[in-house]
Amino acid sequence: MRASLLLLAIALSGSGCISEKRAARASAKADLGVAYLKEQNPEGAVAALREAVKLDPRNWHARNALGMAYATKGEEALAEAAFEDALRINPDEAEILLNYGAFLVKVGRPAEAVGVLERALADLDYRNPAMILSNLSRAHLDAGQVDLAAGRAEQALARVPKMCPARFHLGLAHEKQGKVDRALEDYARLAEDCPDDASGAWLRTGCILADRGDREGATAALGRVAALDGPMADEVRDCQSRSGG
Repeated sequence: MRASLLLLAIALSGSGCISEKRAARASAKADLGVAYLKEQNPEGAVAALREAVKLDPRNWHARNALGMAYATKGEEALAEAAFEDALRINPDEAEILLNYGAFLVKVGRPAEAVGVLERALADLDYRNPAMILSNLSRAHLDAGQVDLAAGRAEQALARVPKMCPARFHLGLAHEKQGKVDRALEDYARLAEDCPDDASGAWLRTGCILADRGDREGATAALGRVAALDGPMADEVRDCQSRSGG
């Protein structure tokens, strides 16, 4: 399953060594860009954040958010350049490294993402290391490092027990380890803790039950996601066919 539950960090802007008035204008533009991102308006975000960077080239917050905006638009080369520019300004900042690592996973470069996210963990001042650990678990999964993926997911959950992306990654890792009953427990826990974000868990539950010949259970689980479009819908249909549904 390719659905990737990754966590991104969005923060407000900061300024470098420029005039106070110019820094304030850059900060306002950066804050506007972040607001556009949260409203799922990447075009508006890019426009505002480019203005922020022009006003204050040392504003790493704006460059970091610009990377996310470009990534949302599918402009991968521009996104990577923005993240790299942000890291040239503040190379050890976990917030940038977290977002850059998530981007690398999304574009199919998980081995590189692992290195970037490990660097993020070294920033001991970052307020939410569980986010980094959860993304690390996904990167390890996609890189084929299943045991490492399980370990990082467990570390994330030890810090934040209801971090549902980490719970999902742990279920996927348990499946790959052949610990199917434990995977089912993970997916059931995710569905209980985060019912609005449990489509992946229902899909994997349905597929497992289909492979076990539990037609009724598979049909019930897959019915939770059958209305979705795209690759997940294709997986639903595949698992339904295996269950005879």
